[in-house]
Amino acid sequence: MDSQIGTFLICAIGGDRTMNIEMSGGLIYEIINADEEWVHGDGSKLQSGTKVILPSGTEIIDNAKIDFKGGKPKVWEERQQQPRKILITGSSGYVGQHLLASIAFQGIGGKTDSNQGATYEIFLAYNALPTFEDDLALLLEHKKLHPSIAKIQSISNIDFSNSEYIQLLQNAGATSFDAIIHLAALSSPGFCENNASDAWKVNCPIDLLSFGAPIIYLSTDQVYEGTKSYYQEDTDETLPVNVYGMTKLAFERVLLGSNVLLSEKELGGNSTGDTGQYMPDTKSIPSPNPMSTILRSSLILGGPTPLKNGCRKGSFPSFLQFIESRLKSSTPTDYFINEYRSVVHVEDVLRAINHFLSKAIESEDGSQGKAEIYNLGGRTRVSRYDIALKLANHLKLDHSTANGVNRPAIGGVPSPPDISMNVNKIAKEMGVTKMDGLDEIIEHTFSAGEC
Repeated sequence: MDSQIGTFLICAIGGDRTMNIEMSGGLIYEIINADEEWVHGDGSKLQSGTKVILPSGTEIIDNAKIDFKGGKPKVWEERQQQPRKILITGSSGYVGQHLLASIAFQGIGGKTDSNQGATYEIFLAYNALPTFEDDLALLLEHKKLHPSIAKIQSISNIDFSNSEYIQLLQNAGATSFDAIIHLAALSSPGFCENNASDAWKVNCPIDLLSFGAPIIYLSTDQVYEGTKSYYQEDTDETLPVNVYGMTKLAFERVLLGSNVLLSEKELGGNSTGDTGQYMPDTKSIPSPNPMSTILRSSLILGGPTPLKNGCRKGSFPSFLQFIESRLKSSTPTDYFINEYRSVVHVEDVLRAINHFLSKAIESEDGSQGKAEIYNLGGRTRVSRYDIALKLANHLKLDHSTANGVNRPAIGGVPSPPDISMNVNKIAKEMGVTKMDGLDEIIEHTFSAGEC
């Protein structure tokens, strides 16, 4: 009799990978060391194509036996009735606050029919923002949660420079996740340059992979050198010029499962200096989930945060509000004219994260193979001076106090001059004809009453 090939899908709880095991037609793997003989609820034995979740530590022996190590497998359908757990790091930041509000009130992906019947528990990890808890409570008090959101729990003092952050998450009841949205970062190039040790710990948190979940990672356009226009993620090389870019690129490589995180060239020929001595050893890194996604974000612009007191006392929500304040107060301000980026609308950032989050949690077999990289930017290439002039024109404000200047060629933190990006790949993936440009961002932010 000819053998028919079936697929036995194994999803390890708390494990480090999802694997497919092919079985000849009708063959049942021998189960050893289980706490009891396992059968379907209707009494039938394990058959080809059955979907189960295995306890952590389960092993495949000689490609013929499944050793449950004393644990008990669960039918996949039983799991579907349990809330899926999503961790958002950096929840108190600009993107984090917008994202938590989007998920809380619109659900995952913003689609009421997505994952029909599924429910979610959202864990909001943040470090230290005194106003966050009260502001979050106020936000949730005045608006009804989306029906799919079963729980929202904040977890404070999650500092990725502290090696105990995994334990702190687990102590708060966050012991496993179906997906992680990683937004937390030390994003000031100047601070990273002067605090390389902390920058590596925070921006390249390898222990986050120990949860075994797919990670949606907000990286940066500063992984590029900046010597050309419209970088493409799949063909153009990466060559960061500062510590911030290096640490962000290194975590990209972690998610890609690379044996070498940064080349000698990418480290600026200084692998043993401040830029490279803190780089983690790849031998100590857990295996990445293949459904992870890397989003190389440009400068993010948009309206105020949904939480009353914002991200930090005295700070502006985005660069747009800073410019608006300077223009209205007629304060002379210098804006660089020789640095270009593909500024991105916060609404496009949210759409992208939701898209890839839905894709990750709906996947059952990890068929993507490995993490994918996408440039996350808008469709226009602009300098900071361009932004100031465009905003002044829209708000009908005098722009004479906005001074266009060149960034000094020497001195200060190294900065890439032109990291504009080609964003066709992500637009196609999300099914949109184009990403918002600067005109649309300003129009939406100020004409819609956001500011």
